[in-house]
Amino acid sequence: MDDLRDKTVIVTGAAGGIGQAIVERFRSAGSRVIAVDIDTTRLAHLAGDNQVELVEADVSDGADADRIIAAATGRLDVLINNAAVLDRLAPVDETTDEQWRHVLEINLTGPFLLCARAVPRMLEQGGGVIVNIGSLAALRGGRAGAAYTASKHGLLGLTKNIAATLGNRGIRANTLCPGGIPTGMPRGGQVSERGATLSGRDRDRPGPGKPEEIASVAAFLASDESSRINGAELAVDGGSSAF
Repeated sequence: MDDLRDKTVIVTGAAGGIGQAIVERFRSAGSRVIAVDIDTTRLAHLAGDNQVELVEADVSDGADADRIIAAATGRLDVLINNAAVLDRLAPVDETTDEQWRHVLEINLTGPFLLCARAVPRMLEQGGGVIVNIGSLAALRGGRAGAAYTASKHGLLGLTKNIAATLGNRGIRANTLCPGGIPTGMPRGGQVSERGATLSGRDRDRPGPGKPEEIASVAAFLASDESSRINGAELAVDGGSSAF
């Protein structure tokens, strides 16, 4: 994908798992990457050349969102909203107010804040691409707890609204929905017994994928090769959603 060379790409949740793989994929393509994470220590291993700039930030904070966008001096070609937290797989009646707010702030408010700030920059330059990293929980009801499921459904709606309202002005937005990927993301507490039972129903389906497989699809969605894909939700799950 030669068209990714010299593009400026923001990647949130960049310190590990899918985010790290996305940073490395765009670095290898010759892009300039703004790698964002709240954990400075874990970000440090991404340093090493002038292609990657590290930004410590909380995506759910408006002032930090301003700093993230400002770090992309010049053009801002691609925004990849990957930062997210899991819930405890808890159903709605076991979800606390605090857990609900925390998950929604990171998983939905964060992408909104960055999209709201990135879009004006992209419109000024004639277009841009947004790739929101969703989940199979955006397409189904029993993959996660109430908070995480609601956050990913909301992210899907945000993506579709951006595509519908700004597609004719050069903005493409799509949701990439991974299946099971071992990323080490913390659960946010002890897993709910009922949630674990629901999750266990998937054990006979295709096994977990690799972060690098998600990164390759993210690069495709950011490239001109996917120029006709806008407002889509793309399940990257080895076929487990077909069961």
